[in-house]
Amino acid sequence: MKLRGCFPLAWILHLRPGVPSISLERAYKLAITFLATFIFLSTLLFIARATVYKIHAYERGLHLRGGRFISVDQPGWHVQIPLVDTVIIVRVNERLGYIERIPAMTSDDVTMVVSLQYTYRVIDPKRFALDVSDPERILFEFVQGKLRDVVNTKTMAEVMHSREALNRELLTVLQEKAAQYGVEFVTVQIQNASPPDEVLQAIKDRMVAVQRQEQAQAEAAQKRTLADAEYYAAQKRADAEAYQISRIAQADAQRITLTSQAKKEAIRAILAELENKGPLAEKYLDYLMTQELKNNSKWIISSGGMTSVELKP
Repeated sequence: MKLRGCFPLAWILHLRPGVPSISLERAYKLAITFLATFIFLSTLLFIARATVYKIHAYERGLHLRGGRFISVDQPGWHVQIPLVDTVIIVRVNERLGYIERIPAMTSDDVTMVVSLQYTYRVIDPKRFALDVSDPERILFEFVQGKLRDVVNTKTMAEVMHSREALNRELLTVLQEKAAQYGVEFVTVQIQNASPPDEVLQAIKDRMVAVQRQEQAQAEAAQKRTLADAEYYAAQKRADAEAYQISRIAQADAQRITLTSQAKKEAIRAILAELENKGPLAEKYLDYLMTQELKNNSKWIISSGGMTSVELKP
């Protein structure tokens, strides 16, 4: 059976062999009922989605009614009046900001290139979103200006070698004005602080010169130590030699003294033995005196007055 009307309705009304026929009027009623139900459910879903909304744990909702602020919505499900209420979602979890390579003048008139990383979180969503226009940009410019202000009060050496103290001071300065923007700064970390290339090269040259000077001083000190050691050793050798010579001289003197005393004792014994022994003893004594004079005098004078023998000095 060929059906009149639109093509989809012809499919609906198409009858298989042996199936009772459905009237055209009833088919139109079913189609209208289906379409009305679909529109109703869609409208209901749209209204439900426009009325009910959810705030996540890391968010806060600024509830506005007719453009006037009502309250801050906490995490969970909430209801609003469609086309009357407006909800602004503000993220309150910690955020990261970065300032990359900005020039800053130190107190000793050196331009430093400084980079900074900072983190903050929103503690007053209303002030952050409603009282400040483009808050993230304003915070960026605020941190950048305070960084320059703090660097301006420090010398180049302090900026390069006292970053921890500089970070603490900068964080304190930022916290003084953070509540004005509805935020709280969590961390501030200077990532890089370096002078211009020409200043950096001059610092490197100075470090090399200092290192060479220290090396030369160390070598000079080592040479002085070696010289002192050699001098000490030579002095000890000289003292040892002088002591040895002194001991030898003392031994020689003692030997001569003992020898002289022995000779004296021997002569005394001989004289004592030859005393009162007659002419032969007197001749022997003359012989001994002659030998003594021969050993200790330069000349021996004979009885006739003529030089006979040259003695040793």
